[in-house]
Amino acid sequence: DRTLFGEAHLYREWLPDGGRIFFDPEGLLSTLPCIAQVIIGYFCGNILREKTEIHHRLLQISILGIALLFAGWLLSYGCPLNKKVWSPTFVLVTCGFASLLLVFLTWLIDIRKKQKWGYPFHVFGTNPLFIYIVAGVLATLLEVITVGESSLQEKIYTSIWSVLPDAHLASLIYALLFIGFNYLIVWGLYKKQLFIKI
Repeated sequence: DRTLFGEAHLYREWLPDGGRIFFDPEGLLSTLPCIAQVIIGYFCGNILREKTEIHHRLLQISILGIALLFAGWLLSYGCPLNKKVWSPTFVLVTCGFASLLLVFLTWLIDIRKKQKWGYPFHVFGTNPLFIYIVAGVLATLLEVITVGESSLQEKIYTSIWSVLPDAHLASLIYALLFIGFNYLIVWGLYKKQLFIKI
């Protein structure tokens, strides 16, 4: 990416020693593992949609998930697990976890019929692209709207941090408030049966 596009067109991250590293998480080499991740998800979806017995399908996806996790762990000794550059090991491990989570949720919701707890996820899923765009715009607005010397996002975060001095807990509370606000938006649309489709 540095050779093709130059450092001026890449993300910069400061290192503890004061140096900088230039990278692009959506760069040329990162695109290949990303495509593989989509194909693995598509493959799992096809298995789930087959007409065979549900337990057999879940077993297939479980075996795939365990194999992906094992391959990701094994390859991580030579290719570190790195989300920022979407490394192949990151794809293997996240696809492995996602496959096993898919198996668990399918078992819980479709086989055991435990569905009430998933109501908020159902609501989010009725307008997923809309709320994705709204969340992105809202996050940007919180960063660019200033209150005094700080961004609105920083003001909200420091207000939470002043009450909860643990930075990790304050960050979690901020994230939950942000998700909660977005949920209220999509819940309002759901209650009015407004589904925005592209």
